[in-house]
Amino acid sequence: MPTCFVIMGFGLKTDPATGRQLDLDKTYYNIIKPAMGDACYDCVRADEILHSGMIDVPMYNMLFSADLVVADLSTSNLNAVFELGVRHALRPRATIVMAESNFTLPFDATHIVIQRYQHLGPDIGYSEVLRMQDVLKKLAVLLKTGDAVDSPVYTVLPYLQMPTLERHLPSIGTDVQINMPQPDTYAERIKFARQAIDCADWTGAESILEGIYQAQSSVGPDGSKRTPPPVVIQLLALSIYKAGDQAAIAARPQSALDGYAKAESLLQSLNVETTTDPETLGLWSAIHKRRAVLESVPLEQRKRDLDEAIRAAQRGFLIKGDYYTGTNLAYLYDLRASFTSGDDRVADRVFADRVRHEVIKITEDRINELAGKTSAGGTAFDDERYWLAASRAEALVALGDPRGDAALAAALANAPALWMADTTRRQVDKLRLLLSASHP
Repeated sequence: MPTCFVIMGFGLKTDPATGRQLDLDKTYYNIIKPAMGDACYDCVRADEILHSGMIDVPMYNMLFSADLVVADLSTSNLNAVFELGVRHALRPRATIVMAESNFTLPFDATHIVIQRYQHLGPDIGYSEVLRMQDVLKKLAVLLKTGDAVDSPVYTVLPYLQMPTLERHLPSIGTDVQINMPQPDTYAERIKFARQAIDCADWTGAESILEGIYQAQSSVGPDGSKRTPPPVVIQLLALSIYKAGDQAAIAARPQSALDGYAKAESLLQSLNVETTTDPETLGLWSAIHKRRAVLESVPLEQRKRDLDEAIRAAQRGFLIKGDYYTGTNLAYLYDLRASFTSGDDRVADRVFADRVRHEVIKITEDRINELAGKTSAGGTAFDDERYWLAASRAEALVALGDPRGDAALAAALANAPALWMADTTRRQVDKLRLLLSASHP
C-alpha cells in the first residue's frame, strides 16, 4: 500500500500561545492513523521507526519518498514546522496540513490550507473524531489520483522541477524498521486481514489468514483435527480468489485458475451442497462465475461453471433476498443467455427480468426506509443510498425502462466517491454489451 508519513509532536505538549496542554497522541491514534488506514495508506510516525544511527536519514527519506505527508502543527512544534518546509521543498503535492482550532501561525502562511479540528486538551470529542477522520480520508483518497499542487514553493515557482535521487537513500527495512504493534490474538489478526481486504491488498490478507487457518487446523491434544471457524475459511477463500482475479487481469490465466481451485477446495469444507449460509453461497457462485468468463477454459467447462454459479446465486437470493445477490443473479442469467439459443435463451432472459423487478422493489423499499435518516460520521447511509440507487438504475436500464437513463445519471451525480461511480459505469457498460449479445 502507499505510505503516509506523519509530522507532529508526540504525547502531551504545551501550546506556547495559550498555555493549554494537548495530548497529540490522541490526535494521531484516534484521528490520523484510522483515517489513513481507511484510505488504504500504511501510516507511520517518526516514533514508530526503529533505526540504527541518526533518525535524520529515515526521516528525510520519508519526507521525500512518502506518497502522502500529514503535518499537524498544533502547539507550534518547531520540528514539525521545519519538516513541513522540507516536504514542501521536495514535493509539489500530496501534503495535508492540519492543526487544532486555537492554533495561530507564528509566521505569514495564509497561502497554506490548514484543516482545523477541535482538541479538548486531554482528549478529543467523539463526534469531532468522526468528522475529522472523514475529512482526512476524503482528502487522502483524492490525492491518490489528483495532480493539484499544494506546496507553496512549487506554486510560487511553477517551473521548478522536483528533485530526483541519483542513488536511493537507505530504504526502510535495511537498518530501519517500522515499529508497528503486532496482533497477538486471532480476533486482532482477523481485524488486520479485514483492513487489508478493504484496501484490496489480497496477497497481504491471504498471508495473514493462511497463518490463522494453519494454526487453527492443527491436531488437537486429543489427536483430533480441528476445523477453523467458517469466517476464517470464507475470508481466506475470498482473498485467494480475488488474488486470482488480479492474476487474470495480468494475463496469467493459470495462476488465476490455481487460485480459484484452491478457494473452491477451501469452501467445500463448509458443505456447499447443503449450506444455507449466504456468504458461503456468494463466494461459491463468484468463483465459478470467474472461471466461466476465462476464455482459456474449455467452453463446456465454462458452461458447467456458469450453471453452478447460477445454482448458488439462486439459493443465496432465496435465503437473503437482497438487492446485491439479486443483481448478480440477473447478470448470470444474461451471461448464460449469451451462451445459448432458442428456448433456453428466452427462458434465461425471462428469469433475469423477473429478478430485476424484485431488485427494483427491494431497493425502492429500502430507499424509503432511509429517507431522512443520518448515521454517525455521515457516511454509512450515504454509501448505502448510493448503491441502492445505482442497483435500481442498473435494473431499470437492463429492463429497457424509460426511467433507466435518468435514474443512472442521478445516481452517478450523487456518488460519495469517484471509484463508486466508475464501478457503476463499468458494470452498466458491461451489462449493455452482454444484453446486445443475448438479444441477437
